[in-house]
Amino acid sequence: MKLKSLLKLGVVVSLCCILIFSFRAVGGSMAQQSTPPGTIRIRVTLIPVDVMVMDEDGKPVLDLKKEDFAVFENGVRQEVRHFSLEVLIPHSPEGGSKALLRRVPTLELSPEKERTFLILLGRGRLQTPFKSVDAAINFVRRDLMPQDRVAVFAYNRATDFTTDHDQIAQVLERYKKIHEKIESQLALRFSGLAAIYGSREIPKSTQPEIDRIFESPGAPGSRQLPPGRITDSGQIAEDSRQVTEALQRAEASDIASNARNSAAAAPLSVSPLERVQADALTDLPFEEFVSTNAMTMQDLQNIYTSIEYLRYMEGEKHLLFFTENGLFLPRLENDKSIAAMANDARVRIDTFQTGGVFPDGLPSAIDASSSRPGRPPVFKRPSASRTFALGSLRNISLFTGGQAFVHEDISKALSRIDETTRAEYLLGYYPKNTNWDGRYRRIVVRVNRPGVRVYFRHGYYARDSLEPYDREAFMTYSRIAAAGGYTSEIKDLQFSVKAAEEKTSPDSVQIRVDLSVTPNHVPFQAVNGVHKGKLYITFFYGDSKGRFLGDAWEAMEMNLREETFQRVMKEGIPFSFLIPREVANESIKVVIYNYDSDKVGSLFVKAR
Repeated sequence: MKLKSLLKLGVVVSLCCILIFSFRAVGGSMAQQSTPPGTIRIRVTLIPVDVMVMDEDGKPVLDLKKEDFAVFENGVRQEVRHFSLEVLIPHSPEGGSKALLRRVPTLELSPEKERTFLILLGRGRLQTPFKSVDAAINFVRRDLMPQDRVAVFAYNRATDFTTDHDQIAQVLERYKKIHEKIESQLALRFSGLAAIYGSREIPKSTQPEIDRIFESPGAPGSRQLPPGRITDSGQIAEDSRQVTEALQRAEASDIASNARNSAAAAPLSVSPLERVQADALTDLPFEEFVSTNAMTMQDLQNIYTSIEYLRYMEGEKHLLFFTENGLFLPRLENDKSIAAMANDARVRIDTFQTGGVFPDGLPSAIDASSSRPGRPPVFKRPSASRTFALGSLRNISLFTGGQAFVHEDISKALSRIDETTRAEYLLGYYPKNTNWDGRYRRIVVRVNRPGVRVYFRHGYYARDSLEPYDREAFMTYSRIAAAGGYTSEIKDLQFSVKAAEEKTSPDSVQIRVDLSVTPNHVPFQAVNGVHKGKLYITFFYGDSKGRFLGDAWEAMEMNLREETFQRVMKEGIPFSFLIPREVANESIKVVIYNYDSDKVGSLFVKAR
C-alpha cells in the first residue's frame, strides 16, 4: 500500500504524518492491521535559555536574582517568565541508564537533575603530545556524577548514552590503543588526488578496526549514525573546489618554471585574481590543503551528526569536541551555521585542541626551500590558515555558550567543564514575535553585574511542525528518515533482501519484496511463554534515475511461541511485502529499525 509523503529519495524533508501498518506473528500465524500513530502540532512557545555566569577566576556565580538578567530576541527585550538556579548534586541514576528522550514542549520548564555529554573524537592523533585521551578517560571515570549520561562518537560510530561510565571509559581505552593505526590508514586514503576525487566514505578495509573500538563483550550498544546535513555544504564545496584548482595550477606553473631554471620562462597558468582568491581562503600548500580539508570535512560532518544525535535527548546537552589542529573553515558564516544548528537543539559545544602549539615559527619549523649553506636558517611565518582553524573552535564555542580550550592542559580544561556545568541558571520566556516562520532568532542575555562572563544559548529556529507525540514513534521516524536520506548502506541490523515483479491480477503487476532479518541485534522479551519483539520496516522506491516514486512504512510486531522463536533464531526473521510497480527496473531502499536497541539497517535492491 502506497503512502504519499514529502520524502524524496536521497533527500529527507519534514513528514507531516506517518502511517504504519501492524504485522503480527503469533505462533506462526499472521494478521495485518492498520494502526496510524498520533501526531501533534509542535509550536515552541516557552523558550528555555540555559545561562552560565562566571567570575574573573572562572568560578560559577550563584547569587544572582531574576532582575539581574535581561533577555533579548532579535534586539527586542523579552519578559522572563521562568527563573531558577540549577545546582546539581551527585545522586543515584533514576529511570535506568539510558538517556531520556525530550518531551513535547509544555508550559513549564523541568529542573535539570543530570548532565548529558557526547564526547566527539575528531580526526588526527589525539593522545599525543599531551595525553588528551587519558584526560578524557579520567574525566569519565572520576569527574562525572553518577547520574550523568555520556556517550562516545568517533569516525562513523557512536555508543549509547549511559550512566555506566566504566563502559565508556573502556571504549576510550580501546580508542587510545587503535586510533593511531586508523589515522595512518585514513591519512593515506585522504591525501593527494585521492582526497579530491575519491570517495569520502570510510574504507571497508578500515571499518573492522573502527568496529573493534566499539564492539567488545560488555561494551555499551553502538551504532553507525547517518550523517547530519551540513548547512553550508554547497558553499563549502565550491570554496574547496576553487582553492584546489587554483593551487593545482599554481603548483604546475611553479614546477614548469623551476624545470626551465628561470622564473620568467613559464607563463602563469593561474591568474593573479585566482591567486588572490585562493590566498584569501588558505595559505597552505596543495598537498597539505587537500589533506587538512578532507579531515575538516569529516569532522564537520560528525559535528552536525552529533547535534542531531543529541537533539532528541532531554534538556541541555554538552558536545565535547576533541581535535588535533582545529577546523579549517574558510568563512565566519560556516562557524555561525554550526552554532545555529547547535543552539536550536540546546547543545553547548566545548572544543579542545589537543595537538599542542603549532610548529610554525619555532626552531623545528625551518623552511628547507629557503635555507642555504652558510646562511642562518629561515623560519616559516605563522600560518594564517592554522590561526583561523583555531579561531573557528573559539567561535563555535562562543556562539553556543560553550568554552574553547586551545594550547591548554586538557585535564585542567575538563576539570573546569565539570565545575562550571554543575550550576547554571534556567530562564524561560514567551516570544513577543508570534509569527512562526521557521527563521532563526538570535538571543542575547545580559547580566547586571560587572566583571562576569556570561555563557548562554544564542538562538533557535521558530518552527511550527507536526511530529509524533509518542516517543517510540518520534524516534522511529527520525532514525528511519535519516537512514532513508543517507546514500550508503548501514549494517548494524543485518538482513538480506530480494525483489521480483509479480503479476497479482490480469491487469496489475506489483513488486514482491522478501526479507530475512538476522536476529542477533533484535532483542526479544519472554512474557507468559511468548517471545515478544518488534521491527519497523520502511520501503522507499524510485526509478533508475533516482526520482522518488513512493514509500511504505511497516511495523512488524512479533509474539512468537517457543518453537517458532527457535526456528526464527536459526533461520532469520522473514517478512514479505508488495509495493506498487511504477516503472521498469524500479530501485528500492529498505530500512529496518529496532527501537529497543536503537539500531538501523539499510540495503538497496533492484526489482528483477
